[in-house]
Amino acid sequence: MADDFDHEVDLLAIGSGAAGMSAALRAHDLGARALIVEASSKYGGSTAISGGVVWIANNHQMPSRGVPDSVEEAMTYLRHQTQGEVPEARLAAYVEHAARMLVYLEEKTHFRLDSLESYSDYYPEAPGGKPGGRSMEPVPFDASLLGEDFALLRRSHPQSQVMGKFGITAREAHGYLQPTIWDLLKLASRFVQYGLRYFKRKKFGRDTKLHAGNALIGRLRLSLKERQVPLWLNSPAVSLIQRDGRVLGAVVERDGERTRVRALQGVVLAAGGFEQNQQMREQYLPSPTSTSWNAGNPHNKGAGIRMGESAGGALERMHDTWWTPVTRIPKSEKAWVLVVEKNLPGTIFVNKHAKRFTNEAAPYLEVGLAMYAGDAVPVCWMIFDARVRHQYPIGPCAPGYAQPDHRISRRLREEFFTKADSLDALAQTLELDADVLQATVTRFNGMAVSGVDEDFCRGESLADRYYGDRRVKPNASLAPIVKAPFYAIPVYPGDLGTKGGLVTDASARVLDKDGAAIPGLYAAGNCSAAVMGPTYPGAGGTIGPALTFGFLAAESAAEQA
Repeated sequence: MADDFDHEVDLLAIGSGAAGMSAALRAHDLGARALIVEASSKYGGSTAISGGVVWIANNHQMPSRGVPDSVEEAMTYLRHQTQGEVPEARLAAYVEHAARMLVYLEEKTHFRLDSLESYSDYYPEAPGGKPGGRSMEPVPFDASLLGEDFALLRRSHPQSQVMGKFGITAREAHGYLQPTIWDLLKLASRFVQYGLRYFKRKKFGRDTKLHAGNALIGRLRLSLKERQVPLWLNSPAVSLIQRDGRVLGAVVERDGERTRVRALQGVVLAAGGFEQNQQMREQYLPSPTSTSWNAGNPHNKGAGIRMGESAGGALERMHDTWWTPVTRIPKSEKAWVLVVEKNLPGTIFVNKHAKRFTNEAAPYLEVGLAMYAGDAVPVCWMIFDARVRHQYPIGPCAPGYAQPDHRISRRLREEFFTKADSLDALAQTLELDADVLQATVTRFNGMAVSGVDEDFCRGESLADRYYGDRRVKPNASLAPIVKAPFYAIPVYPGDLGTKGGLVTDASARVLDKDGAAIPGLYAAGNCSAAVMGPTYPGAGGTIGPALTFGFLAAESAAEQA
């Protein structure tokens, strides 16, 4: 092949998550030859592991769900939240084209989302904020349609599975926290349906009804298969090929041999962030930091970011991540995200001084930042009582009414939960000041009874109350900690992925340090500096931009070719 290339395509997507698949789909439909290369043996990236929710403002489903929206309101909200740190053109591109991308994918592919009318923005009281509708979840998907490719799909995070067996929708999960008889009947029906899929499970080795990120990726993969878009697994991109300032392609290590792939229209870097690279974490993120506190793809080690930087790309927001408090489950590879537990009435976080330091029910990005600001690293503790243990799920354990302590594995009893008959005894085990812990809990209990958190305003925002308990009055996010025995679990300043990466423009083109676009080079997803800047606007604020800017990268590459 000319110029010593071994393989030629029009668009090369490096990474097989939402961004890479979106780019390849759009490129194919524009008449281009697309190729996806994936470094690991499984496709789907962090998207496949995630909850799969996608944040799309002014989406076409919102009016029918009773939550009207507009471009103006969405821009007002994002401007307010990003605090001037993101160019107006990028924000406008996201708001305009995310909604268009959604309509296109729903019309042309198997991609389907469901608007969650009650899942509020993370800052619904802010200018332009909404009480729901912008966060959308994937419609469940029958993975048997993928055939042999199902075995190659990266598995869901264990915390998305009911008793390790099957997934449920975000809409269902919210209802099961305070189940009505109808909710319990629906859950029972899910177990029956799971049983009826026995022969499919036996054939494929796991449940074939996919939810969350697995459903999103499964739908995209089926659409790509029908278009015969190739996906190379075990094929890490090693370096970009650049000549006279233009990126011409990449060197890909496939089957142990290096292959030079020419990309006539361009290369889209979509290989995720650097959350699993301890050296890069220590170089850029606040200290202390650890790869073990990440809940995403274990293969995201910053390769795409480094390749783009070597090609002249500028970097931005490298100090930042999609923060979230996490806990560690013994012998589990992935951190457990405390999205639900931190909001439950009757739980508090205390630092090494046995004091609360934040609104535990605030958006998880805020709580992660507060852990560093509030002297709560590397570990703080979530404290709760027997009532919480009995009524709600904690980590991998079902509520106590369904799974009492004696039915929990010895490993979890001894290595996950710390349990004591009194707060003083709990404090002694945790090496906390018992008097201070007692004072902290006493003050919290008084505020819980009144329903007003005078210290951190917990429960004032609609977002705080989403995973609260509507049966608890006067504040769904506050309840006293009074009933022995008392429990604690460790909490770390974790993340869903890193936010920093290559600087891009409104068309997903990678920019150099002078602000000029590097010809032939694009980036989307966590390879690029987050369009959300310092904020997290709502559930799906990572996957929405990944899909949208992957889509725009393909369109821009086609126009520039």
